[in-house]
Amino acid sequence: MEKLRTLISDAQASFARLTERERRLVGIAALAVVGFVVFLIAFSFSSSADAYRRRTQDKLSKLGEVQALAASYRDAEQQRQGVERQLGASNIRLISYVEEKGTAAGLDIPTINPKADVTLGDGKIVESAVELTLTDISLGRLVDFLSLVEAGPGVVKVKNLRVEPRVASETLTAWVTIATYRLK
Repeated sequence: MEKLRTLISDAQASFARLTERERRLVGIAALAVVGFVVFLIAFSFSSSADAYRRRTQDKLSKLGEVQALAASYRDAEQQRQGVERQLGASNIRLISYVEEKGTAAGLDIPTINPKADVTLGDGKIVESAVELTLTDISLGRLVDFLSLVEAGPGVVKVKNLRVEPRVASETLTAWVTIATYRLK
């Protein structure tokens, strides 16, 4: 503390010995140094504040991405659970179901060939399928029949459809594979 006081008193003594012009120049130089120091401090605070704003903005954008991903995950999870509920509730006797829907659509189904059950995916889903041959049917009746089949309970889908038109009689021959899926 004593050294600081002697340093200040030496500076005051030296300043007092200066001429008026030299005092003015030293004052201007001191003002320039103080102005430069104030500029450095202000620039430092400004750049620090900009860095904080930029990091905050980055974190907000990442938070927005996380929220969007969480929402899409929630939707996908709800869809998965809905499909699992459908698969769990699906206990359809496919041959009698197809015959019933054929009768409702006004069709006579001459041949229904069941296929062996197949496990899908990780072995938790079982696919049961039948193959049908529909001869001499109109396009409207085929569409009605396939719509009725897929609109039923559980998960029943038309897996394969091959159509051969008969132009002369304006009818079709259709080979259809219909499958149902259930949880094992």
